[in-house]
Amino acid sequence: MADAAVIALLLVCIPLVGWTTLHGLLTGTMDAAGVPYASYSRSKSPTLFWFATIFNIFLLAVGSAFLLKGIV
Repeated sequence: MADAAVIALLLVCIPLVGWTTLHGLLTGTMDAAGVPYASYSRSKSPTLFWFATIFNIFLLAVGSAFLLKGIV
């Protein structure tokens, strides 16, 4: 039962984080997933923008790995 809940949560969260990352790259303003006050502009603070991008990609990779491990 707990495995099904985690898989369901990952099936919802992974596309949301992916959309946040893609939208941030397209607009130039990246939100760090799970951090409500973290929004960084590529032109005003490029270091934090790319840090948030790497953070989001890390969450996508780890979440995808857990999802594949849970399904298989």
